[in-house]
Amino acid sequence: MELTHPTPPGVSFDSLLDPEPRSFMPLAQDVRAAAYLAMIRRYIGGGAVEPDGLAPSDNTRETPPITAADCSARLAAADRMFADWLAPLQRTAAEVAGVDPARMADALNHMHHESRRLTMCDDVLLDNVVALARGVIDQQVPGDFIETGVWRGGVTILMRAALTAFGDRGRNVWVADSFAGLPAPDPASDLREAIWHHLMGAVGLLRSDLATVRESFARAGLLDRRVRFLPGWFADTLPDAPIERLALMRLDGDWYESTRVALEALYPRLSPGGFVIVDDYGLPTGCARAVDEYRALHRIDAPLVRVNGQAVYWCKP
Repeated sequence: MELTHPTPPGVSFDSLLDPEPRSFMPLAQDVRAAAYLAMIRRYIGGGAVEPDGLAPSDNTRETPPITAADCSARLAAADRMFADWLAPLQRTAAEVAGVDPARMADALNHMHHESRRLTMCDDVLLDNVVALARGVIDQQVPGDFIETGVWRGGVTILMRAALTAFGDRGRNVWVADSFAGLPAPDPASDLREAIWHHLMGAVGLLRSDLATVRESFARAGLLDRRVRFLPGWFADTLPDAPIERLALMRLDGDWYESTRVALEALYPRLSPGGFVIVDDYGLPTGCARAVDEYRALHRIDAPLVRVNGQAVYWCKP
């Protein structure tokens, strides 16, 4: 289904926000769903939606982009901060992090730390979320949706919108995040992650507060009882979260520990036929190691499917 279809003639903006679509003929349903999801994707991408002007709240300020010189200074600081761990390796922070100042500047600027965007995901990653959401809805795989590590909430807003678009009236969307930025890894356990944590101080450690995320849901008309927030560190919130079953889980915790905790707490609740997406598998952190170790320990041989150079997913047998 094409998700960038323009709003069809005769379909009002208000009707696209109807939280419970009426019954339509199948083709009309697809057109309506495509138009609605296209609108939501423009919204989470930072664009206003005409004619009603729906747009993310402009609570950010424009700042100059991060330069290679800025990154050189931050890497030099990391050399000093992590000297005790770097010295035995005879390597610099840049070498351990696997990045030079220019590439680091590109990566940090991509995080849109002062933009109006509600997600850093590109179209391929958003397509993946919508396709798997529709798949489990169509196949009636039981369970809720969750994202662990939501930043400004864009993907979870899209998940909630997908429930509306595809006529699902029973599932919840769980929004799990510290709402205090990324946790600090132990350099003795994972020096690369610790260095990256220091470097990402340039973008506020991807911190976004709970009230702002709630407001972003509300502006889209999607803040209701089916949106459930789990604020706090994953180790404190996920093991005892009141989630019975999941059909779609998306992990975006960046680090080894965050990924491993989420898998241990949530994968046993994933229904057969459900999907797990791992956003950071291809990044230079411990995320892939956590996934590979967990799959090996539990003898999970379902094939990993690459979404792009960064994300993967698999279907639980």
